[in-house]
Amino acid sequence: MDQLIEFFTNILGTSDWPPRWICGKWSDFHGWLYILSDITIWLAYFLIPVILIWFIQQRPSLPFLPVFWLFGAFIILCGATHLLDAIIFWWPAYRLSAILRFVTAVVSMFTAFSLIRDLPKALDFATKSSDTSLKELVKENEAKWLQDLKEKNNTIRDLRAEIDILKQRYGN
Repeated sequence: MDQLIEFFTNILGTSDWPPRWICGKWSDFHGWLYILSDITIWLAYFLIPVILIWFIQQRPSLPFLPVFWLFGAFIILCGATHLLDAIIFWWPAYRLSAILRFVTAVVSMFTAFSLIRDLPKALDFATKSSDTSLKELVKENEAKWLQDLKEKNNTIRDLRAEIDILKQRYGN
């Protein structure tokens, strides 16, 4: 219990560890490769949920919406661990990193369990949706084809009428 209290009391404390630059023998290239890679991963992990949120807003009736939100949280948290790893080169917030990783682990498991729970329903929904979509597409195309056929029949009727008028005017 004392360790737990000490841990959370010093959650932002960094005096127990040196910055990552000082730990080990980092060359400038290796350190900056690590930092820039982590920042790039964080940026991608930030952009993916933004895209998911945009997608969700375009399709508000989207089924399995909670899974999308869990994915968003999972991805943001994964990105945050990479960002914090880059920051640790200067600010050794290893306690905060541990908590962030724990929260990421919990959300990751909730996301995985939600997928396991909802995947059979999603597959069933996708099958029904694709059948419905196919039926709607055929029905839509049928309506277009019928309209096109009516227009062509009308054109043929009009041309025949003009031919009949020309025959009467000029003889056979």
